Amino acid sequence: MADDQRNFRSYYYEKVGFRGVEEKKSLEILLKEQPFDVKKLSLFCLRFPVPAVYRVLVWKLVLGILPPHQCNHEFVTSVRRDQFQDLKHSLCVMRKINRDTSIAKVFWKMSLLEEGNLLFDEQKQMTTQSCKVFMLTAQCILEIVEDEMEAYWLTTKFVKHQQKWKDILYLLQDRLESLLKKEDGRLYKHLVQFSCFDSLPISVWFRSCFANILPSNSFERIWDKVIGGSCKILVFVAIAIFLTFKRPIMSMQSSEKICLYLSKIEPDSADIIVGKAIDMWQKTGALLLPTGIKADSPVIIDRPHST
Repeated sequence: MADDQRNFRSYYYEKVGFRGVEEKKSLEILLKEQPFDVKKLSLFCLRFPVPAVYRVLVWKLVLGILPPHQCNHEFVTSVRRDQFQDLKHSLCVMRKINRDTSIAKVFWKMSLLEEGNLLFDEQKQMTTQSCKVFMLTAQCILEIVEDEMEAYWLTTKFVKHQQKWKDILYLLQDRLESLLKKEDGRLYKHLVQFSCFDSLPISVWFRSCFANILPSNSFERIWDKVIGGSCKILVFVAIAIFLTFKRPIMSMQSSEKICLYLSKIEPDSADIIVGKAIDMWQKTGALLLPTGIKADSPVIIDRPHST
């Protein structure tokens, strides 16, 4: 009960803007540094929610879309816009896209062309899990930014950022099951009984960082942590989803019903889930990677001071 009350208070203070004032000032101090200290910005993403007004800029700096030196931003943005237009024009000339092609699908084919991986018959590439994850990511980023050029580079760089953990994704699911079993054994047994860990698209959840599962105003706060360098936060998002919907899940007697129920989460529930996930992550030491990985380390950061 105490945890629920604290989560509610944190959520309320954040909504009315009290908690974010100090964090915004701290970030503004970091953004006055020249060149930008990308490591400090990454740590800020891990330690605090990034203020919405600066989120896209911070993400672009941490993901390497923009360089640390602000004097080069205009030139680099111009080059990236030219690259974007050239890739899109090339696909039009090759008749790989047309006016009816969705933007997310256009982005996927552009990324394949950019990497030199676009096949003559690309239809097989449209049915892979990588394609699904990329397009889910693109659709969510298009909800955050209006400029298609910015959305493309955020999508491609974010997907590449996630690929650093592709070889340890199985550890995330192992950790999910062990932590959930410890947190709520009865709920865990119910999910095992109906083979939900096999039926639910958990690998897609992790690879897409819950894109299209959580609404944009909620998953942004999780993506802050992922972009900052933590993939373990994703484990706690999954745990928070199961715990939040424990009552309806326990009443369902098939994996199909449970999968359908968890396929889309309403905004009101999503805010609670994200708050609970971040709280659990921080309580366990705010680790970046699953326990057992050599690079595992806690997030330790002091608020920046103006001196």
